[in-house]
Amino acid sequence: MKRHFKAAWILASMLALLGYSEAVKQPTMTSADALRQCLREYREEYGIPGIAAVVLTSESILAIGVDGLRKLGAPDSVRVDDRFHIGSNTKAITGFVAAVLVERGLIDWDSRIIDVFPEFAEAARDVYKDKTLKDLMSHRARIMPFTSGAEFAQLPEFQGDSVEQRNAFTGWLLQQEPVDIDTARGYTYSNAGYGIAAAMLQKVSGKSWEQLMQDELFRPLAISGTFGWPAYEDDNQPWGHYFDTDSDHVCPHDPHDEYQLPKICNAAGDISMSIRDYAKFLQINLIGLHGRDTIITATAYQFLHPCTDSSMQYAVGWGLREHEGYKVSRHNGSAGTFYCTALIFRGKDLALGVMMNGVTPEAEKAIAGLREKILEPYMK
Repeated sequence: MKRHFKAAWILASMLALLGYSEAVKQPTMTSADALRQCLREYREEYGIPGIAAVVLTSESILAIGVDGLRKLGAPDSVRVDDRFHIGSNTKAITGFVAAVLVERGLIDWDSRIIDVFPEFAEAARDVYKDKTLKDLMSHRARIMPFTSGAEFAQLPEFQGDSVEQRNAFTGWLLQQEPVDIDTARGYTYSNAGYGIAAAMLQKVSGKSWEQLMQDELFRPLAISGTFGWPAYEDDNQPWGHYFDTDSDHVCPHDPHDEYQLPKICNAAGDISMSIRDYAKFLQINLIGLHGRDTIITATAYQFLHPCTDSSMQYAVGWGLREHEGYKVSRHNGSAGTFYCTALIFRGKDLALGVMMNGVTPEAEKAIAGLREKILEPYMK
């Protein structure tokens, strides 16, 4: 793994039901222009190649826009239907599909790992024998984090297709030393835990994680989502960009080089989609949190998102934060070359998504400032 990407998975850890096309109102020219100007200001100030953002309610798109380049050194501008890598914001999507299978009766949130994989029970450490799907997806199973390249470097080589590799990874993880739960947060973030969860979903459904994403979310919502870097199979998609410490510059990341996220953990952070398509996912969550059934029931959305009346800071793919007095379901995602952030307001009909195709030392500062600027007129 290249030196520039040794911290990539650390960044990842920071980090017809809807009638969508009929319900979405086109943003006014004024709001679209204002958003685009805001994106341009932050993009130029922080040296980000391209940015996309959307503000929405459960009924409409308030503003959507993009600004910048698909790749530094190339003339193509970012377009609203271009795909960005969303990193660990993939976890909420994997969690959503898990809820579909739970409601279908194929698995339960309290299903233990060894219930689904009895062949691993004998070799598994005792600490893992009562761990459930819910424990895994809320980062409470004490599974190794796999948020750094060093952890992946120690792995044996797992053979077979993606399904077989995830199964083998599960068996291997259950024999490893557990990690301690962060008592301050109540959980210890683990990309590998989502790898086991994906293996469980595959086993009970008879489908690969990739096929489940297509069948249970992408196709129903007409989302053109892909796996891996956006430009890996389509040269006309945005490249990611990393910060090169030697040159002190943001550099394009070749989507075909050796830095590829491993299939054993891609359920934790390896989906790409456009800002327009990501808006569909945010909107369906907003609708569910306002008490309406969609692909899954409103009750399921309450389970996926952190409760406002408890100390739970992380549910299933969503963390809990506060913004100007509102409880917000929030998550950041980055594998070192793209950055994605999402906020869904629990007591207000509002959600925000922002994507960038570059990561700089001040990316966190840039995204925080941009969030505040975009949301300001909607918080009055």
